[in-house]
Amino acid sequence: MMAEGKRHRFRIKPPRRLVQLGVIVVLIGVPFYTQNPLEWSPSRIVLGHLPKPRVFPLSGDTWSFSIGGFTLTHPVAFIEEVLSSKVVYQPLLISALIPLVLTLVLGRVFCSWLCPVGFLLELNQKVNSLFRRAGLHLRVRIKDLRYTILALALVLVFFFAFPILSIFDPPHLFGRELMYIFTHGAVSLSGAGLLLGIFLLDLFFAPRVWCRSLCPSGGALSLLGARRLWRIRMDAGRCTHCGYCDEACPYGLEPMGLAEAKGFDWLKCDNCGLCRDVCPTGALSYRFDLKGG
Repeated sequence: MMAEGKRHRFRIKPPRRLVQLGVIVVLIGVPFYTQNPLEWSPSRIVLGHLPKPRVFPLSGDTWSFSIGGFTLTHPVAFIEEVLSSKVVYQPLLISALIPLVLTLVLGRVFCSWLCPVGFLLELNQKVNSLFRRAGLHLRVRIKDLRYTILALALVLVFFFAFPILSIFDPPHLFGRELMYIFTHGAVSLSGAGLLLGIFLLDLFFAPRVWCRSLCPSGGALSLLGARRLWRIRMDAGRCTHCGYCDEACPYGLEPMGLAEAKGFDWLKCDNCGLCRDVCPTGALSYRFDLKGG
């Protein structure tokens, strides 16, 4: 007998897509706005050929972003800076507070709402499914190495005072490559090569394999948001065991198991809302859990 209830009228995916596209627009807009074209050279300004350009302070990307006097810093960027410098810089701490609180309350929503590479990998999943049907896909299981890579990177950062994570963080790398394109008309071989490697790995092997098994920044956000207050919950009375939510989950977490109180890997869930959106009876919904578990 079909359980009562209807699919949620309000879907999470459309506003999430708007936010993701907004982030990409900002990443393109920052280098476009802040580039220093040749015609604005200081010598021509001094000679009176051109008026001094009006400059509004705007800089950064997903790692650290500043507009005017307001700055937001990625929690992992803050941790790396503290370990590297061995000093807690107060303005940096303040700039990291809002992203840190959001992570503690909402979990690693950065990955599902703000990461431009994650957005592109989501789109890439459709191509991945076509490749699987055509037999051009290799099924490879990769262990979750995020925490091992993260720990190794943080140790190296501490002892060598060198920003390891910022060099290999895909969203930050994506922002840097856009900056290179607009300011130098080129891309770096290492940066473009790593991004291309991530997309090819995702395309021909397991979907979202970087996000679920290899990304150290995502691993750090998972740990910070492990006791998140905002969680997906299952109304077992409405669940019809259709399996749509399991198919929609990009990490293969099988949220339908929540109906039977089975174990669920909250460390990998990024609150993307895809399972909630496809549920035909509205059995899945977001709720605040003050116990954080």
